Amino acid sequence: MKKVILGVLVMSLLLAGNLTAARKKAVVLSWNSGIMTYIGSQGVFSCLLLSEGIQADLKLSSNFQLSPELQLLYEPFRDDYMFINPGLVLNFTSKKFLAGAGVILPVLFEMNGVEFGRLSPKFNIGFIEGDTFLAFYMITDKRHLFRDNLVGFVVGFKY
Repeated sequence: MKKVILGVLVMSLLLAGNLTAARKKAVVLSWNSGIMTYIGSQGVFSCLLLSEGIQADLKLSSNFQLSPELQLLYEPFRDDYMFINPGLVLNFTSKKFLAGAGVILPVLFEMNGVEFGRLSPKFNIGFIEGDTFLAFYMITDKRHLFRDNLVGFVVGFKY
């Protein structure tokens, strides 16, 4: 996983040299809300999680952005736990399309304490319309890629 993080950082530094083609706003903040579920070896749609998140899109060039994010996940009818997932995603964007990959660190907050998970890969693909976007994403386990997954979508608003 250190190699993935190092690769993302190296790519970010290489792309940062092309800042002249970036949009007027070098940093764009967005708020997003969504739904996700589990799909994997333990079943399909075994839970329903709601998500709220904030992210900052740091323009590296006209088509690449580095997006640190913070996502809150919770079950709507349970209050005994929630996840907070800080993450970092490198996105390719065009006028109407985005695709990216990065990592998140799941942090579980329960009644009896806090538990840190392992760094996990995150992949996303989406559509952009003005200041609104719809993104589909998957968070998977790095030890068994694509066997145990959280999948979902978010609707986001840039401001």
